[in-house]
Amino acid sequence: MAAQKEQKKLTPPYVPYRSFANSLNKLSERGLPGRIDPSVFSGQSGSTIAALLAAYKYLGLMSESGAPNDMLKKLVDTDEKDRGPLIKELLRTRYTFLQHPHIDLNDATTQQIESAFREQGIGGSTITKAVSFFLAAVAAAGVAVSKHIKAPPPKRNGAPRAKRAKSRGLSDVEAPVTPAAPQRPAQSAAELLLAKFPDFDPSWPEDIKTKWFESFSSLRGAMLKEES
Repeated sequence: MAAQKEQKKLTPPYVPYRSFANSLNKLSERGLPGRIDPSVFSGQSGSTIAALLAAYKYLGLMSESGAPNDMLKKLVDTDEKDRGPLIKELLRTRYTFLQHPHIDLNDATTQQIESAFREQGIGGSTITKAVSFFLAAVAAAGVAVSKHIKAPPPKRNGAPRAKRAKSRGLSDVEAPVTPAAPQRPAQSAAELLLAKFPDFDPSWPEDIKTKWFESFSSLRGAMLKEES
């Protein structure tokens, strides 16, 4: 029960699974450090670093202070093509909805999986990303999954152009067919701040590193709240 309560405080991985697998491969090449912190993932964007750290924490691969555990050591010491059994173990132990309440992946539906993730306090586009990571991990583990399960599509704002035209009394033929010029989605205040956030510098003093990580985590938390 205590482990279940701890899981609910953490955000399920929403980074692309490929980025997660690549991070393990790089640790395998460079050697496992004594602490997993932002500098370990240098060269990645700020948002990817935050998502990777969140994934490592949710999957229980490191302590609160960043110390890697035995499972992370096993993953790093194992070739990617042979990690299936280890990923399967992570799925079984860390995604508690596979146990309580039990969801059978052989006959589950997209809505069941989506509801299980929503119960962990996430929503918006993060749901799509989190389910996508989960399904990719399931595939990497070689676990059979129902064909009824797919990542839910991102929520779209506004009615389709043709439907809006019909609501004004126009027929399908009369509805405008010229495609609108693509527009970049409006960024939230948190996203704008994150884009301007200074890159992590391993040469900083320890107190500056700590303040950077605390501020970065706080800003990423604000982004998740805006999405939900």
